[in-house]
Amino acid sequence: MKFSIVANTKQENIREILKKVIGFVDDFELDVASAKFLGLSGVEIKDLTGDVIISLGGDGTILHILSQINKPILGINFGGVGFLNELEPEDDILTAIDNVSSRRYFEEKLHRIDTYLNDLNVGTAVNEIVLHTSRVAKIQGFEISTSGKLIDSFRGDGVIIATPTGSTSYSMSVGAPIIYPTMKSNIIVPMAAYKLGSRPLILPANYDITAKITGHPEAVMVIDGKEEIFIKGEDKIEFKASKNPASLIRFNKNFFDRLRTKLRL
Repeated sequence: MKFSIVANTKQENIREILKKVIGFVDDFELDVASAKFLGLSGVEIKDLTGDVIISLGGDGTILHILSQINKPILGINFGGVGFLNELEPEDDILTAIDNVSSRRYFEEKLHRIDTYLNDLNVGTAVNEIVLHTSRVAKIQGFEISTSGKLIDSFRGDGVIIATPTGSTSYSMSVGAPIIYPTMKSNIIVPMAAYKLGSRPLILPANYDITAKITGHPEAVMVIDGKEEIFIKGEDKIEFKASKNPASLIRFNKNFFDRLRTKLRL
């Protein structure tokens, strides 16, 4: 089995474990940044050819990888919460990699959302898409619909369209429920809505969702915490279930263990 290795080289103490990992695996390649960090040659993330990607970093590193290529990922957490990651630096990483080589693992398939702006695919979300007012402390209007049927119209700070994976991220921080990660659903979460009846709503993943801004003529859209995309009132914004789910390598099928451990419930 060939491994592609991607590390967030800005994280502390990552060099030691990165060198330990590449010294253990027989067939590997590094992304450009990780290779440069070690004085070696690397490959752009989008061109990685490994069977499995080993990610050394936080959840943001995994999201960064998945924004460019879709392969099974074994995450080793060097970030904060690290909810998407399976391993911590103090775990027996080499045994885990050996188990992957021997195919003693399972893949957790995660639903993703394709985002379209005026019929152009502008990105695929693992966690969420956020539509937000572009003006600090200024209210914005939003309309959310599915199949031509209005779901809600409200004014507020923004709206989150989240996957079950994203339900433990930004969505959770504004009071929305946690959804089991393999459920085929999305959750619509109004942010600071000036309307008592505007509450989080869970929809089947196969329901296409459309959004429109109705207040100030400009707002911003952010996919998985990356760069801001400016949107206007006349823009057509659509969210559809991706045909290509993300795949994370797991050894423990107990989601609730991870929930308690990572989120300190």
